[in-house]
Amino acid sequence: MKFRLIKDLVLNNGLEEEVILKKGDVVLPNDKGEYFFDKLNKSYCIDDLLSKKDMFETIEEIDLVVKEIDENDDDKIGNWRIQLDVKTSRRKLKEIEIFLRETISDML
Repeated sequence: MKFRLIKDLVLNNGLEEEVILKKGDVVLPNDKGEYFFDKLNKSYCIDDLLSKKDMFETIEEIDLVVKEIDENDDDKIGNWRIQLDVKTSRRKLKEIEIFLRETISDML
């Protein structure tokens, strides 16, 4: 899970304040699933960051799958669904269903 800082993460060592991460920076987990902050030399788990809602917001991750469509797929036979929304009576709907079944079976 990714996190974005809502405000600057500042370390106060008693003498001065040092900005560790700036507002808008994104924090990613390492291979172990921990969130490591170099300047603090400390790791945090996901629950630690989730509990700091005033500092971090979660970034929704979207899995996007892109697939190239082959033009030869136009003739590929498979199971397909046809949906038709009509405004009619139930009697006419039955007539339409019979007509479609007869017509489509001839086409297939």
